[in-house]
Amino acid sequence: MTTVLIVVLLVCSVAVSSVHSGRAAGDTRPNFVIFLPDETRAESIGVYGHPFVKTPNLDALAANGTVFKEAHVLHTQCAPSRCAMITGRYMHVLGHRTQTHLVQPYEPNFFRYLKDAGYYIQWHGKNDMFSQAAFPLSVSNWTSSTGIAFGTHHYPFGEPGYYSFLYNASEKYSNDSKANGDYKAILYSVEFLQNDPQEPFVLFIPGIGSHPPYSAPKDYYNKYSADQVAKLAPLRPVNVTNKPKYIDNIVKYRNLETLDQSVFNKINAIYLGRVSYVDWMLGELVSAIDALPDIAKNTAIFVTSDHGDFSGDYHLVEKWPGGLDDILTRVPLIGRIPGGVKGNVVDAPVNVFDLFYTLTDMAKCRLTSRTYTLLAVCCHS
Repeated sequence: MTTVLIVVLLVCSVAVSSVHSGRAAGDTRPNFVIFLPDETRAESIGVYGHPFVKTPNLDALAANGTVFKEAHVLHTQCAPSRCAMITGRYMHVLGHRTQTHLVQPYEPNFFRYLKDAGYYIQWHGKNDMFSQAAFPLSVSNWTSSTGIAFGTHHYPFGEPGYYSFLYNASEKYSNDSKANGDYKAILYSVEFLQNDPQEPFVLFIPGIGSHPPYSAPKDYYNKYSADQVAKLAPLRPVNVTNKPKYIDNIVKYRNLETLDQSVFNKINAIYLGRVSYVDWMLGELVSAIDALPDIAKNTAIFVTSDHGDFSGDYHLVEKWPGGLDDILTRVPLIGRIPGGVKGNVVDAPVNVFDLFYTLTDMAKCRLTSRTYTLLAVCCHS
């Protein structure tokens, strides 16, 4: 049975009103820009209810489109989650249970469907999805620009806290594209947009985003304080009785048992700074799109992530492959599409792998089967 969630993204037709010179006459299919910062949890973003973090660009994108408040991933580790997202299939169906079991040439995925349908696939960032043989079948051009400027380890090797991923601040600033590969990917993307790109296109930007270690460029490291976290957004307590045993074991395995609560508050504060840095980079990207009217009117923008991060909650760090906490499975999902409604909020739960069917539906690809798409949700309030 086919259910079209695209009703949540639009009030009118997805067809665009004019055609840019870079595309064939009569081709009204939209371009797609997909911004995918790694390890970014929904609740650490302003529009998702965080009490003090500043994410004006994510908030503005939601105000001009649709925000899905309960978007969840199917796995809480990078590669399995991303493989599910692009194939529209659960990880166990074709064996994507680990970081090394990547998409193979025989597997359908939305990048390949779109490329085969005439889309130009421009990719700037990391690859946690495709095997070597599958990559050229699904991507037209790729640069591996990725990374964030980190400082040094906060704790010496052997001391408790070394495996907390807490680092000192970088000496580099956020706008240093040589030190920050994620920002370089944004600059490459802007250059692509400004140089009459072949249309329709997919511009995919998967960066390190908020992924540990917990460090940041110099101007974002101390953007928020441990005291702010403690007073305004206190972390979830340790030793919760109704949690799986592995939670206690992670604390012991990483030698975090003796660390004070203030350390975990600091970890969370730095993580929030990274989220704000991600937001700033998104703002640079969206501003470049909106400065090009012919591109903007024909381009759908989607922002999401592959999973969240403990970032100090339960005295835990990073993520866990089998974790099912909302802070790991619940991620941002925001869409702004041509002709779409503005300020639309969807509280119903959706899966991030619904993007597979949404993008292929909007691109008018012929699939052998369909399930849920988000388009219905982005079309009607």
